[in-house]
Amino acid sequence: MQSMKIAIVASSRTAVRRLGPFILSIIAAASLILCTAQQPGDARDRAVSLEAPQKVDAHFNETALFLAGRPIPEGSSLYSYGQGREYRAYSNRIDASWSRLQTVNLKKIEAWRDKHLPKKYTDTVFYPFSGPDILNAIAFFPDGTEYIMFGLESPGRVPDPHTQPPARLNAGLSGLGVALDNVLNVNYFKTVRMEKEVSTDSFNSIISVILFFLSRSDYEVVNVRHVWITGESELTDTAPAARGGKNISGAEILFRKDQASPLKRVRYFQLNVIDNSLKTYTNFIPYLETYGRYTTIIKSASYLMHNTDKFTKIRALVLDHSDYLLQDDSGAALRYFPTDTWKLSFHGTYSRPVPLFAHRYQADLNDMIKKHSTGPLPFSYGYNFKENESNLMFAERIRKERP
Repeated sequence: MQSMKIAIVASSRTAVRRLGPFILSIIAAASLILCTAQQPGDARDRAVSLEAPQKVDAHFNETALFLAGRPIPEGSSLYSYGQGREYRAYSNRIDASWSRLQTVNLKKIEAWRDKHLPKKYTDTVFYPFSGPDILNAIAFFPDGTEYIMFGLESPGRVPDPHTQPPARLNAGLSGLGVALDNVLNVNYFKTVRMEKEVSTDSFNSIISVILFFLSRSDYEVVNVRHVWITGESELTDTAPAARGGKNISGAEILFRKDQASPLKRVRYFQLNVIDNSLKTYTNFIPYLETYGRYTTIIKSASYLMHNTDKFTKIRALVLDHSDYLLQDDSGAALRYFPTDTWKLSFHGTYSRPVPLFAHRYQADLNDMIKKHSTGPLPFSYGYNFKENESNLMFAERIRKERP
C-alpha cells in the first residue's frame, strides 16, 4: 500500500510535540486510511505547506549569488571582493558560458514544456540519478514544491565564502568553474568527471552546484542545512553519533522566487541504489514512499534501470509511484511501460545510444519514435546533446475506475 505524507500546519506541529507518540500513531493510521482513496494522477496528493524561517539569514542567498557570479549586495561582507578583478573575470566567464547554451536552451525548453507537458502535476518532483542537476527539474516542472534528488557524490559542506580570505575565494571559484564546464556546454554531468571534480569541502561541492543553478535561475535561497535519513526512514538534521549504520547523508535547500512566492524545497541524498546496496539501506525506499505520488524526470541516467537484475528496486519505486514521467532513452526501458497502464507520447529523434551505451539500443523505441514523434527537440537533453538529436518520452498513468 502506498503511504501518504500529511502536511501539518504550525499549530498542529506544536500539539504533536506536546502529546507525543500517541498522536503520531493516530496520524499514521489516518494516513493509511486516506491513501486507499488516493487516485493516480491526483496533483493534490500531498498538501505541502512550507514555512520560511522567522528570520531569514541573508548569508545563504549571498553565497548563492557569489557562486553564480552574480552581483553581490552592497551590504554584504562579500561586496568588496565582488568588485575586484578576479570576481569580475569569473562572472564574465560564467555569463558567457551560460548565455552560449543555457539561456537559449532554457527558453526553448519553456516553450516546448508549455506545449507538450500538463499544466498540473504532483507537487513532488522526483529526479533519480540526478547528481546536482536541479536546473532541469525546475525547467521542466517549475510548479513543484518538493524536489527529491540523489546521486553517488557526497553533498559536501555548506559553503561559507564570508569567512574565507581572497586567495581561498579565488581558488574556490576556479574549482567550481572546472566542475561546471561540462554541464554548461553540453547540459549533462559525466559521472567519472563528477567523481574527480566535485569536492566535499570546497565551493565545487554538490551543495554549491545546486546553489549555483538556483541563483542562475533567479531563485532566492532561504536556507541550507545538512540532513540525514535515519535507520527508521525518518528525516533528521542531527548528525549521527557515529559513522556507519544505515544513516543516509543529504542536504536540504529552501528557495523561492521572491518573498511573495511560495517556498520550495530540494533534498539531495548520497546513495548507490543498486539492489545489493538497498539490501543494506532498507530505509531509503520507505523514506521515498512517504512522498506519495511523484512527477518523475530522468536524464542521462546511464541506462541503469535497463538492467534486469541490478536496479530493480529503484525502477519498481519509480514505476509504482509516478503518475507522470518524463525521460530520455537512458531511463527505464520502453518494455516496462505497458499500454494498459501508461499513456505514452514520443518526442525528438532516436537512432542509437552514444557508443559507451551502444548495447542499450531499443528497437521498439526506435520504431515508436519514428512512427509517433512530435518532431525534433529544439533543445539539448541527454547524451545525444546536440540540438535536434535528443529524445524524450512522456508517460502519464492511466486512471482506472475503481470497482
